[in-house]
Amino acid sequence: MSSLNIVTGATGFIGKQLLVQMNSDAMPVRVLQRPAHDLLQAKSLATACEGVDTIYHLAAYAHVNQAQTRQLYAVNVEGTRNLLHAAINAGVRHFVYVSSILADPAYDSPRTAYGDSKWQAEQLLLNAHQQGQIRVSIIRPVNVYGVGMKGNLMTLLRLIRRGMLPPLPDFSDSFSLIGVDDLCQGILLAGKVSATADDTGQKTAPVYVLSDSRPYQIKAVEKAMRATLGKSFPAWSTPRWVFFTAALVLEIAGRLLPINNAPGLRSYRALSRSYTVDSAASWQQLGYNPRSTFYSMLPQIARPPISRTDS
Repeated sequence: MSSLNIVTGATGFIGKQLLVQMNSDAMPVRVLQRPAHDLLQAKSLATACEGVDTIYHLAAYAHVNQAQTRQLYAVNVEGTRNLLHAAINAGVRHFVYVSSILADPAYDSPRTAYGDSKWQAEQLLLNAHQQGQIRVSIIRPVNVYGVGMKGNLMTLLRLIRRGMLPPLPDFSDSFSLIGVDDLCQGILLAGKVSATADDTGQKTAPVYVLSDSRPYQIKAVEKAMRATLGKSFPAWSTPRWVFFTAALVLEIAGRLLPINNAPGLRSYRALSRSYTVDSAASWQQLGYNPRSTFYSMLPQIARPPISRTDS
């Protein structure tokens, strides 16, 4: 009989695709969702973990405005702590945690609440692994692309579609991305690699840094977006200071108004800084090579959603 698995965050962008792949592999899965199972209500998690072999923990609060920072830490840190304790008490063998590259301070400067909360959650899990309470695997993906994605790149795509985005500044820094299908393969392989590994002598939990192993530049991405949408590519670029000033204004608005995921200086830094990761060692350990690139997926990502009124 196959081992039972738990998935949290199954209604999210990555979680939905993970469930598709798990169902394709005929993996028995139990989905944890509110209100029946609330990460902030420890008692609601106890029975849910009974008879479970592996937990895939994806649920998290992402980037939010300043007023919701406390809720972000509650879900990302205390929620993970509650799930970890329930897993240990129920004898769950393996805890696969989908963290973020931003948990590493080298990729999150100045430090954000989101990156710090992910790092704190990692420490809880790493300590439990080191103490032999449960086997832990940590996944640190870079920004994820795919159909249904959110975030800065999707915002750019929508603005270009609407003709509302002036050409970006001449940012020449490189950054890393990963496709959602490849990421889900990595998540599942982390569980399978651990299932066949020798538990003895492994005091440090594996941390897999995952990208599609291709460097990107935002101007090249912008050009590809405009071409895919049938838009012309302007011969000029917005001065950096103008773009920064606009980001600063949006940052102030996001702090003063209850706007979730408001673009601002975080978006500016994400577009203007270099953060490429070397994921070759992680993929080698997992025995897999990424199969998609942002450019190969862009036509599907850019395709407008089908209206409910369409036949």
